[in-house]
Amino acid sequence: MVFGRSKRTAGDSSAVVDFWTWWPTVRADVEAAIASGDWAVLTPQFSRRVEDIHPGLEWEFTRGTDAKHALVVSAAGVAELRPVAARWGAAAPPADSTWEYHTARQADPDMLGNTVGLGDGVQLDLTQLRFAFHRDEDSPELSVVAYHPGFRILDDEIRGRVTFLTLDWLLGENAVEEWIGDITWETTPPEGASEPPELAAAVAALREEHRTPQWVLLRADLPDGSPLLATVLRPLRPVRWPRFDTHVAISLPYQHQNQAGLPEAESLAALREFEDTALTTAAGGDGVLLAHETSKGTRTLHYYVDADSPAADDLAEAAGWWKDGRARVERHFDPAFERIGRLR
Repeated sequence: MVFGRSKRTAGDSSAVVDFWTWWPTVRADVEAAIASGDWAVLTPQFSRRVEDIHPGLEWEFTRGTDAKHALVVSAAGVAELRPVAARWGAAAPPADSTWEYHTARQADPDMLGNTVGLGDGVQLDLTQLRFAFHRDEDSPELSVVAYHPGFRILDDEIRGRVTFLTLDWLLGENAVEEWIGDITWETTPPEGASEPPELAAAVAALREEHRTPQWVLLRADLPDGSPLLATVLRPLRPVRWPRFDTHVAISLPYQHQNQAGLPEAESLAALREFEDTALTTAAGGDGVLLAHETSKGTRTLHYYVDADSPAADDLAEAAGWWKDGRARVERHFDPAFERIGRLR
């Protein structure tokens, strides 16, 4: 496996085109380097090209899932970089028998059968790795505790690196982002510690359970006693929509409401029609509605859209046609979904 990391500063997304124009000129050289192990010339070239796209991205060559080799350019869990990596991947050529392209590390559980060197003569036999995990009731994610006997002689930073790297190998980087919540590590065996395939099976079951998107209804009471209703699509994880980095909140006042401030039939029908048509007629495939909150005569719809598309402007235009009052539109760059994090 060959990989690189660049320091994080601002980047230039136009370099994506340059990268894919350059790639065919070095593809054969890369295949030769994989065979020979001589990366002296290519490593700095790739680091520079990826850094031109964005200095925070990571890259690596590894074996493919369907093709012989894979090129991965990854955000490495940094939400702000995930849309950049997604746009790099969208511009990639079609996969063939030799090369495939990914924007996240793919699962490679066979790696957990190896011994890895950690420097200073420290060797870690990954077959001794164990994971304890649990799921809170109705939660769409698992909390995980990693354990290895060798953690006793490692500092905490190295334990964390081993934990995250091995989870990526076991599940794939995107699956870790989507289905794993809290991640910790211990120097003594945690209760319920299991071999890695058991965690992989639990994640597979969770993925199957949520194969069809699930809308969940939440309710809370505001300080003045007014009810607040929220409907949320879950699991609410940014990795599921990597291009959608901009939050567009559309607040729609409604006139027909009950004593609790919730919409009655006529306004409710208008709100539902807006939800059903705004994205399809305005934003097309460049956005998604992830939640809405209703209270005290106003419903706020939380859309996430691709900043490189006209979707945000189109949604704002659609809101201008709202007839039940004056709509309010706010937009913010929010690739980590922090503005709706309370609804997770």
